[in-house]
Amino acid sequence: MSIFFPQKSTHSQSRIFDGLLLAVCLLIVVGVNLLNAKYNAVINRALVFLLIMLTLKCIENSLIRNVLAAILLIPVAADLSLQLYALNNFNSEFSYGFALSILNTTPGEAGAMLGLYWRECLLFAVVSLLFIYTANTGPWPVSYRLRRVPCIVLCLTIIGFFAQAYLHQIRKSNVESLVQRVVQATPFSTAKVFMQAIEDNSVIADIGKNIPDYHITLSETGIDNYVLIIGESERTANMGIYGYTRNTTPELIKQKPQLLLFRNAVAAAPVTIMAVPLAMTADTVTKRDPHKYRDNIINIANKAGYDTHWYSRQGKGGAHNNVIAGIAMNAHQHEWIDQGYDEALLPRLNDALKKPGKKLIVLHLYGSHEPACQRFPSDQNVLTGGSKADDCYDNSVRYTDTLMGKIFRTLENSRSSVMYFSDHALVRDPGRAVVYSHGGVNPPKEALSIPMFIWYGSRVDSKFKVTGDYGTAWSADDVNVLAELWLGIHRQGESVKTVQSWLADYHKNVSVLDTTGKNYDWRNIR
Repeated sequence: MSIFFPQKSTHSQSRIFDGLLLAVCLLIVVGVNLLNAKYNAVINRALVFLLIMLTLKCIENSLIRNVLAAILLIPVAADLSLQLYALNNFNSEFSYGFALSILNTTPGEAGAMLGLYWRECLLFAVVSLLFIYTANTGPWPVSYRLRRVPCIVLCLTIIGFFAQAYLHQIRKSNVESLVQRVVQATPFSTAKVFMQAIEDNSVIADIGKNIPDYHITLSETGIDNYVLIIGESERTANMGIYGYTRNTTPELIKQKPQLLLFRNAVAAAPVTIMAVPLAMTADTVTKRDPHKYRDNIINIANKAGYDTHWYSRQGKGGAHNNVIAGIAMNAHQHEWIDQGYDEALLPRLNDALKKPGKKLIVLHLYGSHEPACQRFPSDQNVLTGGSKADDCYDNSVRYTDTLMGKIFRTLENSRSSVMYFSDHALVRDPGRAVVYSHGGVNPPKEALSIPMFIWYGSRVDSKFKVTGDYGTAWSADDVNVLAELWLGIHRQGESVKTVQSWLADYHKNVSVLDTTGKNYDWRNIR
């Protein structure tokens, strides 16, 4: 028996209402896609959406119709919501960096973010219900004899898209898959970047399985305990040690004589999932190659004989499925801690310090990640009098500073050193619903200007210390290179340098990536 329904009785009022409802749905799809897409893409997506709706309306069996409506229309509503989320909050199209972040978000972080972006969630629910309701209302849209035509035309249209994509690949050897190009022409267009992100994540397995055959030598550094701290979403513009008027970094200011403070450090990208792999591996902004992820700080430290540790507050759920976790899981000891605040890392640090020998301990903080109000305990809410957004963010920065103070006191009387950098900064815009947010396409300098410093304990011989202010524009893309020298690791075939000599010779045109993967010269960013 055909699933397409037999002829129904029709009424002019019902037809008018149904036509208006369908027109509203179509206008929503067209309107949202016009905000970012080219006109030909908008036409293609609107055509596919219209054919999907007409096909659904021509199905008699309500169960089949509603199952297909859920499968086809809810993703369209999600696509529209994601596009508006990126546009409203980041003034950009939904891109690769956003997809990576969503795929690697932990359940706890997702819950917090959904609370922040409740408007987009509400929009998604309303649009989904509207689309499904429209597919179930009104008389059949074509005559009974032509009831299969919408489905046939839809199939032919998709086949045509595949043929066009195939011809494009033949002519230009495009690296995108056929499916990605076809999806981009449909109302499920954001699925394209998710597909690319999933494909890239398959590279992760390569990190642990194909470790480079390092040929290295070691030099004395006067240090036994190396603590590498990766901060999160911290802005130099909100740090007292960088000139901010609020007292957000009293501990760092007290330790200023023992710091090498980078005054012009630049994040490699405005989101964690891009910035941290670029910092911790041999992959670079100007010559992207995911296969270089295997050449990273943990792997080379292992080769050098260090006892390696990685403790993270970034969460466990998504952590096992991204590049950062791929790097971390090669550490001899690794753990993701999803309870409490960043201070929950201190017991792991203390346990690691009890072990003999040289060791590298990486602490990955939650720092000032939005929503900042949730990044510190209530007793650390010491800065008040400003807006809620500013008070929350500044207190999160101060809480990180308090944590630094505790770490410094733990390490003070040992041969220890701390290297700290924030993965990226944030944009502050009081006119937006989320005042402090990530940069996106063509990010401004404030989204990329990050704190970076090296601290030395009192028992490190002065001849190995490098302190003071470092004013050269410096890219966090080179954290891995600097960290190797900090660890006293030198690759055979390369000149042997110290931290001091390498920084003295450091002069390069700093480049950054945005969430689309586009490269920008730091000097041209405002």
